[in-house]
Amino acid sequence: MEDDKHEDLNQRIAQLALSSFNALPSRCKPRSAEWVPMSAIILVDGRTVPPSLRLASLATGSKCLPANLLPKASGLILHDSHSEILALRGLNRFLLQEAKDLLLPLSPDSASSFLLHDKNYTRTGGGDNDGSPVDQPFQLDPSISIHLFSTEPPCGDASMEFIMSAQQDATPWSPPPNASDTPQSLPGRSYFSSLSVVRRKPSRPDAPPTLSKSCTDKLTLKQFTSVLSSLSSLFISPSSNAYISTFTLPHDKYHPEGYTRAFTHSGRLSKIDTTAKQGSYSFSPFKVTPLSPNSPVIPSYPYPKPPLKDTNTKTSNISVLYINSRNPVIEVLISGVKQGNGQLSNSHDGRKGSVVCRKKMWQLGREIAEVLGNQTLVTTLNSQSYGDMKTLEGHRSNMKNIVIDALGGWEKNFGDDGWTL
Repeated sequence: MEDDKHEDLNQRIAQLALSSFNALPSRCKPRSAEWVPMSAIILVDGRTVPPSLRLASLATGSKCLPANLLPKASGLILHDSHSEILALRGLNRFLLQEAKDLLLPLSPDSASSFLLHDKNYTRTGGGDNDGSPVDQPFQLDPSISIHLFSTEPPCGDASMEFIMSAQQDATPWSPPPNASDTPQSLPGRSYFSSLSVVRRKPSRPDAPPTLSKSCTDKLTLKQFTSVLSSLSSLFISPSSNAYISTFTLPHDKYHPEGYTRAFTHSGRLSKIDTTAKQGSYSFSPFKVTPLSPNSPVIPSYPYPKPPLKDTNTKTSNISVLYINSRNPVIEVLISGVKQGNGQLSNSHDGRKGSVVCRKKMWQLGREIAEVLGNQTLVTTLNSQSYGDMKTLEGHRSNMKNIVIDALGGWEKNFGDDGWTL
């Protein structure tokens, strides 16, 4: 009976994600003979029977920014437009907007179904970011759980079995002779005999290299640092339910060995003390919940990855972001900026930047801090540069470093942090 409940919830999550995507305008869809991954974040409210579902964010995309363009990004170009990561950025925008709406309600009885506001939050406290209630004025309602749906397996270690099976010649490529290109700094699909390692985003062989880590690696980290970004965690407590609860995907996109190896203590996380805590941060693993092979909802996604023999279907160059807040946001993105804007254009008013780019998220954070009147947060968010603000992460940064050090091969992406608002 319990398994049936979970299966029903997974079906409902998938159906909501797919129906929401299908309802988007045609400009948000790939062109003919193109494919693209799609991911969505669903918030499930356990106060009702059956639980009520709300799509918070949805994204498509499979592109990322080359490392040599980071110094030119100025906080306006998205580094990573893979669907899973873009959807998570959308969730953070959704939650911060909920926080702002609670502080500036449209009516006296306005409330959030997802966030609780600590009315006793002091105007001088906070800022230490250790996850205790006194430090953050908001927390997720305990009845809410967070669920991820994707139409494709995440790039990186969890998908290597799919990479192997898709090769016409499944013989693993030999590791490079250059010592600097050891399996500790592998590009996305190369040297697939090397497993349990950190990988970079996949790209064409002739594409400029990126240091952006794979979606597998970033989702692994989220099991320790919650779905909250460094900025969001200044305002929202990383409570026990601020982590992904389930990761649902089509049955044929699930390989038990790969997912166990990539995401669990039985695999590469055996190197980490998963009982360790940093403030309120702890290991909170998500449960991978593949849909039934007979699920009726999957055929409704019209842009799946084509089989190897299909050489005509290409990857779409657009990414789409949909944030289902009170004032919904729909953006079509190309090369990490809003469609119709040059990636490296000198847009002084920031019109090329997505609502989830670093600069606009920082601006939203400042607005919330000023409404709160909390001087510690105001000071933090008035840092001289984005990089200065990022150094104030506290326990979140400590937890992140524990995971990164244990996994090894995690080359940091530097260059887009010297600017200011």
